[in-house]
Order: sequence, then C-alpha cells, then structure tokens
Amino acid sequence: ASENGLSPVRIFREQLLLERLHSVNRYSYYLYRLFDPSIPWDEKQNYLLDYEEDYAPYKVRLWSLLAPERYRCLYDNKLVFNRFFGSLGFPLAKVYGVYDPVHGLTTDGGNLRDAPNLRDWLRASGVQEFVFKPVEGTQGHNVLVFTGRAADDPDKLLAINGDVYDAERLIASTNDDAALKAGNPGADTRSYLIEQRIRQHPELRGLVGEVLCCIRVQTIVTLEGVPKIIAAVLKLQPNSVGVDHLIHGAIGAWVDLDSGTLGKGRTRAHLDYISTIPGANRPFVGFQVPCWPEVRDLAVRAAAAFPWVRSVGWDIAVSEGGPVLVEGNERWSTSLIQMPAPHGLMTGEFKALYEALSEGERS
Repeated sequence: ASENGLSPVRIFREQLLLERLHSVNRYSYYLYRLFDPSIPWDEKQNYLLDYEEDYAPYKVRLWSLLAPERYRCLYDNKLVFNRFFGSLGFPLAKVYGVYDPVHGLTTDGGNLRDAPNLRDWLRASGVQEFVFKPVEGTQGHNVLVFTGRAADDPDKLLAINGDVYDAERLIASTNDDAALKAGNPGADTRSYLIEQRIRQHPELRGLVGEVLCCIRVQTIVTLEGVPKIIAAVLKLQPNSVGVDHLIHGAIGAWVDLDSGTLGKGRTRAHLDYISTIPGANRPFVGFQVPCWPEVRDLAVRAAAAFPWVRSVGWDIAVSEGGPVLVEGNERWSTSLIQMPAPHGLMTGEFKALYEALSEGERS
C-alpha cells in the first residue's frame, strides 16, 4: 500500500471484489501484485490462479485439460523424455546410466544397483562431472551436481556446493525421499538418472555464475494445431545449490519474446521486483539471452514433436555449444511465468484453447 500510495482499505476492497466477481483468490492477488494501480481492472482478471498447495484442484484441472494423464509419462519420467526427444535428434544431455536398487544399469550394460556398482562405474568411466537426479523428480529436490573428483582421493566426488561425496554417501542420499513424495505423489523415488553436466554459456556464467540456469519457455499448440511460444522466463540462481528453481532461491526474470532481452525479476521471498543479482549487485535488466533465435526454434520444434500435449513449460539451457533441451514440464508452474510477467496468461490463443478444452470436457 505504501509503495503505491494506496490505502490498505482500498486494496482490501479491490481484492474482495475480484474474488467475488471473478474468483481471483487472495493468494493470487498478492502474488501477482494485482494491487498495482498501473494494471487495468480488466487485465487483473487475466491471470491464471495460483494456490499455496502444490496440487490444488484448480491446478490439477488446468494440467489435466492441457496434458491428459495418459501422456504424462513422456515428460514426468526423465529417462523416457531423454530417449523420446533424443531419438528425434533434439540436443540433450548424454545419459550415463540409471541408479536403481533393482533395475539399475549403466548405458553399456553394467549393474548400477548399489554403492560398489557405483564406485566401479566411477573408476572405469573416468567421468569427472555429472548430474545425479531423480528419474521422476520435481522442483529440483534431491538433485546433485558434481564438478570433479577430490585431488587426494579420486573415489570422492566434489559437489557444486563444496560438499564431498563417496559412493556410499551418494547412495544413502536417495533414502531421503520425503520431498520427492510430496512434490510428485505416486512417483518412483528409488531411481536416479546419471547424466552429463551441461556447462553454461560464458555470457550467462559471467552474469550469474556456474549453476546451470534454464529458460522456461511456455508453449501451446493452438486450436489450429500450430505450436507457439506464449511466454518465457530466465531462472537466475546466484547460489551454489545446483538447481535453478525459485523455491531454492532463484530469480525468475521475464524474457521479451521478440528480442530475448531480460526484464525485471521476482523471487518467492517477497513481493518486490528485482533488477540485480543478489550478492553481486550485477544488473540483469536488458541482458541479452545468448542464442535466443535458436532457443525459440528449439521450443517450437519440441512442442510440435508431440502436439497431443497442448501446453508445456520447456526448460532450455544455453550451453557452451548452444541450446540444450533439459526438461519438459507438463505440470508447469503458473506462478513462475506470471510473477515477473507484464500481463496474465489467460488471454488470446491460450484463453481460446482453454475454453475450447473446457467445453469439450463438459460435453
């Protein structure tokens, strides 16, 4: 209220009116800064709602309309995702194997089911850098990024945050699966993908550091069957936690779809906009995302590869060699996109698609 010179009573009254007339809940009203007087009343109705619960009924219905349950495995299972899109020639990280206490195998057929198997693979493969992440993970939980081996013991791995792991500690970490179960109910929490670490483009390293920061590119397949980009946000992670999710302290910065330059950002820590990298005081507004035309092309081609899923949030990294497809999120975050956005998503072709699918569900 003080920021915009408004009385708390006026803000409270507007929030109640939006909730009563247009079902805009209190959480969304403040999360998306709809109290900002520069946002016209009509545009305040164009935001997809959000809720504190990860699987609130509104979110589940939205996801189910756009990505029917029968197609979820293609995106939810990271090995299936890698195999499908890799078979079509998309640029992806190389998979070294899957750790699983029952089914674990390396790509050359060796067992990868316990700590001795993992230690044998580490010694034989010579792989120095890799990512260890749940096959059916979500929100960056339990992802570990390793940047090399300890100088005094090649059996010990150095994580990006400075921690040291041996094979036993790494396997033991898979038992801590409470966050995985909460974030993706029903997921198999025993299986972990071991894949190539993607090194970030030098211009992004200079801006934000070593943690791989993906661009979330939101696509739809329109009613006419045309894949289109409707929004993009670059996730900026200044902390050495290994993942770029906002719940782990990252910033989501709006990307102008035409130019690929960054606008202001938001975090989950507060309601204010951000324009500099915390701790480094480096401004990012106006920064040009490297390889932006190639990023756009990759997202559109990925959306066209499986058009039965009508909206996906693609995580695309810009590596030293160009854009790489990291993940496709069929249960994508409305708040990641809309928090830094200059407008809500429920407009234009997305709104037409949502209304047509909703009508089809009712008929």
